Amino acid sequence: MSQDVEIEISKLLHSSFSGGTAVSMRDLSRMWSLEMQWFSPDSALSLARRLHSAGWLVGSQDSLEPCSSIPDHPPEMGWRPFLSRFEEMPESPDTDVEDEAPPSMDNPAEKNEDGESSSIEIPLARMASIVSSMSGLERREVLRRAERKRRALGPVSIEIAILLLAREQNLEVGELIGLLD
Repeated sequence: MSQDVEIEISKLLHSSFSGGTAVSMRDLSRMWSLEMQWFSPDSALSLARRLHSAGWLVGSQDSLEPCSSIPDHPPEMGWRPFLSRFEEMPESPDTDVEDEAPPSMDNPAEKNEDGESSSIEIPLARMASIVSSMSGLERREVLRRAERKRRALGPVSIEIAILLLAREQNLEVGELIGLLD
C-alpha cells in the first residue's frame, strides 16, 4: 500500500507544481480546496503540513517545493486524490537518501537506535510518558504530535505543546504543570 500512496502523492505534487515555482503552504491548500475542490480547506492545510513534515515538500511555509527525488507520475485524465489514502504518510524518497534528518535548532539532540532523542530532558520525557499512559497513545506518538503542534504554533516550547496535546485528549494537566517547575 505504501507504494500506492507514494504514487498518489507524486500525482498530487505533479499536478500542483507543474509550473516549477515555489508556493506558500496557504496558497497550496487554497488551490487544493477552492480551485481544485479536492479537499476541505482544513483537510488541505493539514495534508500540506503532513507532506511538509514527511519531507515530500521542502522549504519554508512561504516557499514550498516538492523534494528533488519524487518519481514522476503525471495524473491521468479525471484523476482526483483520495484523502483516505493519506492517513498513513510515508517518508519522502529523499529521507531514504540521507542518513538522518538534521537535528532541529530547538532540540539539537542526537538520535539513538530507536530513532528517539537520546538527550531529552527528564521533565520532558516524564511529561511525554505521563501523557502516553493517560491517553493510550505511544510515547513516540505523543512526542511526534507535540512537535507538529509546536511547529504549527510557532514560538512555543515542546513542553507547552505537550500540555496542549494533553488538553486536546481531555486529560487533567495539573500533574504535568507541576513538572515544569
